Amino acid sequence: MKIMFIKKRKLIYLFFSIIILFLFFMLIFFINYPSSFAIELKKNSFFNIDVTTTLDDIAKSDEKKAYLTFDDGPTTKATGKILDVLKEENVKATFFVVGKHVKEHPELVKREYEEGHYIANHGYNHNNKLLYKDMESFKNEITSTDLEISKAIGVENYCSHIFRFPNRLYVSYIY
Repeated sequence: MKIMFIKKRKLIYLFFSIIILFLFFMLIFFINYPSSFAIELKKNSFFNIDVTTTLDDIAKSDEKKAYLTFDDGPTTKATGKILDVLKEENVKATFFVVGKHVKEHPELVKREYEEGHYIANHGYNHNNKLLYKDMESFKNEITSTDLEISKAIGVENYCSHIFRFPNRLYVSYIY
């Protein structure tokens, strides 16, 4: 039976070497891994509208702009008050709406739309377990929300082409 003794100094070097290697691999991972998640859909899918020109124009512009967005609505507690202030100040915003709330308060979404604001998709249930369950569930969250928006604003086959993931810090453009 062999007993191996490692000096304290060698153990510390080994530990720091492992930490450095770990940090190096994490750095490589984060450099190569995109900060957002998007789905590639077939050319004939219902998401097929070319919005890249608009997005490119925004990105290339020298003009400084701020984009005001609101998530998780519409709600009777806040949405009406927000719309009143936006109207008073003549400011436009994007509302990332939750499908089940749109179904509960279609009149608020209609008002948002009629006052010139952009209506975007934030999922139907705002529930990560449903959204990320599988690809079919993910698509259902998006299509169900767009369907409710479509009913609320009276625009047939509405598709916002922009989806903000619930509980995430980034937006994905779907086109």
